[in-house]
Amino acid sequence: MLGKRLFHSTSRVPRHYTTTFKASNLGQNLAKYDIYALADKPENNVEMISKESIIFSNLKVISNTNLENPIGALLLSNQIFEISLKGLEFKYDGVVVEFDDKILDIFELVYPKPELLVAGLGKRTRMLGPKTKERLNKLGIRVETGDTRSSALSYDLLATERSPFLVASIMLPPNI
Repeated sequence: MLGKRLFHSTSRVPRHYTTTFKASNLGQNLAKYDIYALADKPENNVEMISKESIIFSNLKVISNTNLENPIGALLLSNQIFEISLKGLEFKYDGVVVEFDDKILDIFELVYPKPELLVAGLGKRTRMLGPKTKERLNKLGIRVETGDTRSSALSYDLLATERSPFLVASIMLPPNI
């Protein structure tokens, strides 16, 4: 019994059973499995990021031309808000970002609070400062950080996959 196969077949698969998944219709076949194609996109879906602007699918544009008084975007509960980033601090050669308490006060007021905050911290990847992390932690909000471009992609996917009420985003302008 030890040297014997349990299943033995020498027959070939008939030609008509071969796959129809060919290179010529690959895109068509993959489109059949796109489960988010028919899902409603959030109204605050990021359409494009230019050198100094964030452009949304509803054609709202948040542009930051004045670096002395930067303007960012807050995406919360399917809404787009322009926020002043006046109290924003960059520490350790611009690697750590510390938000002013005035910017984070809105998260104490909203109900329901988002479970996750996607923070787009400008043109490069940075870290949030300990004071900002602690404040968001006390509110029960988890944080994902990255540069503004990758954070916009993450936010769009998460807000489409989940509910836009469970995910929020703060995006610094891409020219900071």
